Amino acid sequence: MKPMTNKILFLKQGAIILLLCFPSLRASAENTAPSWEFKINAGYNLGATSPLSLPAEIRKIEKYSPSGIAPHFALEATRWLNEKWGISAQMTLDHKGFTVRDEVKSLHTEIDMKDEKFTGNFTGKNTTEIRNVYLSLPVLATRRISDKWLVQAGFYLAYLYHPHFNGSVSGGSIRKDSPIGEKTLVDHASFDFSKEQNALDYGVLLAGERVFYSNFALRGQLSWGLKPLFPSGFTGITFKMYNIYGLIGISYRLNI
Repeated sequence: MKPMTNKILFLKQGAIILLLCFPSLRASAENTAPSWEFKINAGYNLGATSPLSLPAEIRKIEKYSPSGIAPHFALEATRWLNEKWGISAQMTLDHKGFTVRDEVKSLHTEIDMKDEKFTGNFTGKNTTEIRNVYLSLPVLATRRISDKWLVQAGFYLAYLYHPHFNGSVSGGSIRKDSPIGEKTLVDHASFDFSKEQNALDYGVLLAGERVFYSNFALRGQLSWGLKPLFPSGFTGITFKMYNIYGLIGISYRLNI
């Protein structure tokens, strides 16, 4: 299926989910509290696309830096079932990424050097840069603890709208196909696995908000991906990586 067709299908599915979750957009005028609540959320994503435990091939992490631009934007609608419980859905745009520089030993990968592709076990220095943009559809249970506090928990489905996963290796060598294969010295080489990533991601999401002024609230959030970043047959990276990101931001309640 073509990428543009995937995007259109994802947006249609998102619209259907929102319509199913929220069959009516009119609050009852007879209720003392509104049945519906709408918000705009904005924040900054901080985290990593990472294995759940550090693989033996990664011997030392020399530097980690979050993505320079990793914003989060969301439009949220909550249908309050009573004074304390509600169901929320969002349409979000998320930038998730970071840069890491590490030392690796016998890391199975694929690199491009001098117009030639090498597949094998690399030992040396590695720099990886991830700058992925996702369109996400979280569906959450919302619990109002007090006039100031609320918490949320649920699931999200995300589509990788703009993939970016590349980097370079240097100061080492690569052995063809296995740790004891033919050795080739590597002064500098590059890799680009952007198009190899899975188009869909899904996982769990936890969030909390604290009102600090009028319609404004501070928001903290954790999203934990359950689907590996790369398909099982991909040989450029042999260990599984997951999107694990926290968020710090602000929520603004709309007076509708």
